Amino acid sequence: MITVESLNLELDGQAILRDVSFQLEDGQNLIIMGRSGSGKTMLIKTLMGFFHPDSGSVSVDGIDIHADSDYPDSVIRHGFAMVFQYSALLDSYTVFQNVALSLYERDELDPEAIRARVRKCLAVVGLDEMLDKYPSELSGGMRKRVGIARALVYDPRYIIFDEPVSGLDPITAAEILYYITQIIASVQATTITITHDTQGLSAIGDQVLFLDQGRVLYYGSLAGLRLSPDPLIRQFLQAQP
Repeated sequence: MITVESLNLELDGQAILRDVSFQLEDGQNLIIMGRSGSGKTMLIKTLMGFFHPDSGSVSVDGIDIHADSDYPDSVIRHGFAMVFQYSALLDSYTVFQNVALSLYERDELDPEAIRARVRKCLAVVGLDEMLDKYPSELSGGMRKRVGIARALVYDPRYIIFDEPVSGLDPITAAEILYYITQIIASVQATTITITHDTQGLSAIGDQVLFLDQGRVLYYGSLAGLRLSPDPLIRQFLQAQP
């Protein structure tokens, strides 16, 4: 469980997060929405321990991660995996090497076990026959799916999807959403998805956090978001195709 209480973050004299509070239970799936520059990515980086808040707290399973000096090397930190907006694959590595890299870094499994784990995760996203391909040989959608497989490879408790369908055509975006829904249905993980896109939200989340200028405008169910009287939220939803 992730609990955020009265979180405030300032960088270079500018307020980035302002009194942000919410609680995410195990097995829930959170969608973070808001305009560009609203603080979505900075909130995620603070949740993962990359930024230390000026005040407030982030607790994972009851442990305040910013008060725990051992957190950067702890099991909790290793429980997070992120699927980056632009995949962030290493061009000189094959698909197998990109997905397997974190397993080799941890030195927890023998080579045969690593290969089996990588094939299993690539199979989840329909790419188990692409082990020896390089990122340059893949489409944008395929690279995104490799990024998802890489996030799955060490069974994280928390999977963060950063703009998973941004820049993709409608057909490819639908494919990515399909794989995300399959992961949500089959993997014992709590997911957080940052997105501007309101299409298919009900398949990838049951809770919504809407930010604007670092403040929480709404936190609750997806149905409640659609009924929100807040003028900015209504404008944001109506502007979607």
